[in-house]
Amino acid sequence: MLAWLTTESLEIMFFFLLMQICPLVNKAVEDLNTELKTLNVLAKVDKYAEIEYSMVSSPEVSKSSIDLSLKGEFYNIGKHQEPPFSPTAISLPPQTDKMLYIALSAFTPNSAGFVYNKAGVLSLYITDDMVPKASPFRLNTKTFGVFIPQIAKQFPGLMMKLLLKTEESPKVSFEPKNATLQTSATMTAYAIQPNGTLSPLFVLNVESSVTAHLFLSGMNIAGSLSLNKMKLTLGTSYVGQFQVGTLDTIFQMVLKMVVIPIVNAQLEKGYPLPALKKMQLINPQLQILKDYMLIGTDVQFIS
Repeated sequence: MLAWLTTESLEIMFFFLLMQICPLVNKAVEDLNTELKTLNVLAKVDKYAEIEYSMVSSPEVSKSSIDLSLKGEFYNIGKHQEPPFSPTAISLPPQTDKMLYIALSAFTPNSAGFVYNKAGVLSLYITDDMVPKASPFRLNTKTFGVFIPQIAKQFPGLMMKLLLKTEESPKVSFEPKNATLQTSATMTAYAIQPNGTLSPLFVLNVESSVTAHLFLSGMNIAGSLSLNKMKLTLGTSYVGQFQVGTLDTIFQMVLKMVVIPIVNAQLEKGYPLPALKKMQLINPQLQILKDYMLIGTDVQFIS
């Protein structure tokens, strides 16, 4: 059958097609808006912190994707104070193998460090019962007296306690295939008197660098740390001068066997990623790139 289409009939057909397509487009937009409303804009992490994933600009729609710019910033619960640093702009590489890509800049974990440091929770008392029983080093004046004789003379036969406390917010940096955490802290050593009072012995400045191993656990980004290097300098001594370098072995043991396992137990719980309701990640892959980490994944929504 041969049909001729006049200009008028083309206009009618085009109008008819628009009438058919517009409801479909409107429904797609409505569906997207419905899903975006389920985004975890403010996710509680623990009793100290929450993370905000509000949009900082309108979505950018292209032929093949929708780009959302989210805040990704940690705050103290109930008190949103901006950190003294700003996020660095990042540029995502063109990738289309996965349904969803999530990029987190170093600003996100650094805002977490600022929040926890501000809350005063980046400190830890270390006692002898926290040291593995198999360790030859014990937290007592006898062990430390081997390296600092005046401790054993002035405080004979006493147990000791250490206080590790950050002096400034930890700093995370991302380089290709490598995530590093730098910390500046003090380590204060005390002798525990028979009546329970603490006698200060010395204060050390502790500069350390650790490697962060990041992984995904469900809808959370999690991690673990391993010590790269540590530098000790003497801050204050209450027992006279001594060679700080003689304590390197003891304090590396304290960091590796006591402090880092405690931190790792917390990090392995993970921190929530931005997610829509009932979304699951399928075969996610995580890459560490310059200034950010990139998660590429397929997704499915469970009913």
